[in-house]
Amino acid sequence: MLSSRAAAFVGRLRKEMSVGRERPFTRGRGARVLIPALLLVVGVCAGGSVAGGHARAATPPSGTINGSAPVPWDYAGIGGTGGGTDSYQLTVQLPSSAATYYAPDVRQGSTHAAVLQVTLTWTDSSADQTLGLSVTDSHGNAVGNDTLATTNDGSNINVFQLQDPQNDTYTVTASNQNGSSTAAIAAHAVATLRLIDLSSEAQPPNPSGGTGYDNYHLPLSLMPVKTEETQLGGRLFGEPSIGVDPRNNDVMYQAGLYTIRTAFNDATTPATASYTDVSFPTTSTASEDAILYVDRNTGRTFVSQLILACSLGAVSDNDGTTWTPATKPCQTPAAVDHETIGAGPFASPLPMGAVYPDAAYYCSQNVAEAECALSVDGGLNYGAASVMWTSDQCFGLHGHVKVAPNDGTVYVPDKACGSPECLIVTSTAGPNCHPGFAVSTNNGATWTVHTINDGYFRYFTTGDPSIGIGAHGTMYYGYNDRSGHPMIAVCTNQGTVCGPSKDVGTAFHIENTEMPTVVAGDDNRAAFAFLGSTTPGDDQENSFVGTWHVYVAVTYDGGATWTTSDATPDHPVQRGCIEFNASCPSTRGTDDQRNLLDFNDLTIDSKGRILYAYTDGCQMDGEIDPAGHGKCLTDATRLSGLPTEIEAPAIARQNCGLGLYAAFDGVMPSCSVGTALPETPHAAGLVVGGLVMIGGASVMAWRRRRHGKRSA
Repeated sequence: MLSSRAAAFVGRLRKEMSVGRERPFTRGRGARVLIPALLLVVGVCAGGSVAGGHARAATPPSGTINGSAPVPWDYAGIGGTGGGTDSYQLTVQLPSSAATYYAPDVRQGSTHAAVLQVTLTWTDSSADQTLGLSVTDSHGNAVGNDTLATTNDGSNINVFQLQDPQNDTYTVTASNQNGSSTAAIAAHAVATLRLIDLSSEAQPPNPSGGTGYDNYHLPLSLMPVKTEETQLGGRLFGEPSIGVDPRNNDVMYQAGLYTIRTAFNDATTPATASYTDVSFPTTSTASEDAILYVDRNTGRTFVSQLILACSLGAVSDNDGTTWTPATKPCQTPAAVDHETIGAGPFASPLPMGAVYPDAAYYCSQNVAEAECALSVDGGLNYGAASVMWTSDQCFGLHGHVKVAPNDGTVYVPDKACGSPECLIVTSTAGPNCHPGFAVSTNNGATWTVHTINDGYFRYFTTGDPSIGIGAHGTMYYGYNDRSGHPMIAVCTNQGTVCGPSKDVGTAFHIENTEMPTVVAGDDNRAAFAFLGSTTPGDDQENSFVGTWHVYVAVTYDGGATWTTSDATPDHPVQRGCIEFNASCPSTRGTDDQRNLLDFNDLTIDSKGRILYAYTDGCQMDGEIDPAGHGKCLTDATRLSGLPTEIEAPAIARQNCGLGLYAAFDGVMPSCSVGTALPETPHAAGLVVGGLVMIGGASVMAWRRRRHGKRSA
């Protein structure tokens, strides 16, 4: 993501038009009033050409829907000379008053769910027939949007969604988004009202055979507000990075401008944590994007802070005790956004000049293309840029670079590949636009693009996809599908063969997914972590009220089966939108749901224990509960004195179940289904000036096993 200082840069304008992200460092982020959603589906099928050029009334002109049966109508005169429109009056009748029906619920966000979905299709395939929908309430206020288009496949379909329809009459207007067209066309609409009782969909217990987690908040007392954060109006804790030194299992965590080393003591249950600020001055004063990576072979830590022209970079071989600044910490020429660093073995043959055991890669994007560069000296100097793809191949933001531990194959995932249908500024991605990835088998010299052909992306609301690579090169590709569901595919033969995508969220009724992250250990073991919500509909729509939890799915059989657990079952980590396309509500006069930014991170320690870095959007101002986690019940929750900030860096650390290395099975106890454990606060160590400090609510850790207990 780009900071607000980069907003004046021309690249930001291009990104707002093409990637759909806006004001990523505008930090106001409250959750909404806790009301649920009701799903209203409106399907529109095309008719023939008719005269156009003025507003018309649909046939019939109005109707009422209450969920008992579909309500059909016909549109006429859409587009044509002068850009004709057609409107229909749709009255929604809820089972009770909106206040009663949308009663708050601590876990689900609300007792019921509601989404108005309008699907518009037409048969005229002329290039200028691009139809769209808009809706106003009885007061003339515009509601909802048609930028998600969850079912769009390029075959003359447009999808509108509105959540939380009230007991009101809505005007549903169809028009040609291009204005005038060669001919006006007619269409047929069908409205369906789906009533969802969220309170009746009880969340299942974490399954036996799954994984359990303790959650830790990094102490903000160790991370005072920086000058840049004050200027930007919010903390820079979104987009955390995490890595583990395999030599001692020290955890390295990048939270904006801070690099924090965490040591866990497993002699107690749950484990205690001690934190040390090991930030290097060069990489802790300014940033457009922050990234950290720890080489799982050598333990070297790489830190980079993007500054548009290049980056500020440094490496450490002792977990941040000392640092070596990078001489040339980016590729030539530099790219302006979304840098990522990864390392792994060199592919054969070994390039000339290699003085570090592993190849290191720095990748970033210039909107029109994305590039990678190789370092042969462990991240001190990166070479010339090699283009991974152009806008003719892929579009949008990419995920983190990963290197296969067996043969040095390099992978970079991207949300939208499949020319030319991904290169658009609307959400109507064509049928050949899929999640994809670039692959290099020659140390980044050349790249080949492959796609997950059964996957379709949500254009504006898809965060970065993620890749994990097993010990023998099996690649696991996790993403949030157009359906909103968490999907993962398994690929072999250096990405040339990919199996069918699998939905890992069905057990928990996951309807929306953001920030997928994947890591692998043994070739047949992988973990897929993501933020998930049981509330259906468009999670970028300005009335989305769902709650979000951290879920982790694991496989021990190469992706044949997956077992999913809720890593934060007792409290959400966000309410309302997780904003990607600046359409979420602004309850305090700013884009207050952009707090989490674009991605989280996932890693394992030397024994295969899973650790997930995430930004907690539900911390509470002066009222952190004994577990260290805010209740997140209103949009007024804030953690610090900065006016629009409600976030904190956090770690979910596996405490039971099998890890991702079979050689260490038994190191952690098995997880078994049982009664819920109470929240278990404990003291944590805070290193300040060489002294260990104990205590403080912000350094508590807590059990996150809502229905589970640990057994030997």
